[in-house]
Amino acid sequence: MKNNLILETAHLLLKYNIQSNDIVIDATMGNGNDTVFLAEHAKFVYAFDIQQQALTETQKKLDQGQIKNVQLILDSHEFFNKYVTEFKGVVFNLGYLPKGDKSITTQTDITIRTLSLMLPYLKENGFILIVVYRGHLEGNLESIALTSYLGEINPLFYKLLKVDLPFQDNQPPYIYMIKKIKDESN
Repeated sequence: MKNNLILETAHLLLKYNIQSNDIVIDATMGNGNDTVFLAEHAKFVYAFDIQQQALTETQKKLDQGQIKNVQLILDSHEFFNKYVTEFKGVVFNLGYLPKGDKSITTQTDITIRTLSLMLPYLKENGFILIVVYRGHLEGNLESIALTSYLGEINPLFYKLLKVDLPFQDNQPPYIYMIKKIKDESN
């Protein structure tokens, strides 16, 4: 297995924050690795992707593991609230589908819009975990815009964690985790 400190750290953060009765969203299912991981720790997972290839690959993994507590959705994560409005957490892996068409990537404007739509739905102690891949043009632009956007969220209601590998020259991925500490409506 490839040593991936960012992935291992993301999984530790998720294990710490997800309880067995939680509903979570995999906003970018990709090849289904996070979907399976989430399904093993949560009550139910809503997994989104815009590519049929992602749903096909994820369904194979779910079938192999006989995992049933997942709904796969062929739609953009920006339309999550057509499918689910109560959830504990959300996972994003930004970028492109591994082993897929690298010209199809997450888009900066859609990512930011989706985050702004999701934040009000989070309950206290809810979270959004984002793995940011900046090693390609759109990913770098998305990274810059995301950092700017997250710098504007209200620290009275949200705490932000960033985990990165700062002294590497290959632009490794990094993690943002947004944790809701207080409900805005109180």
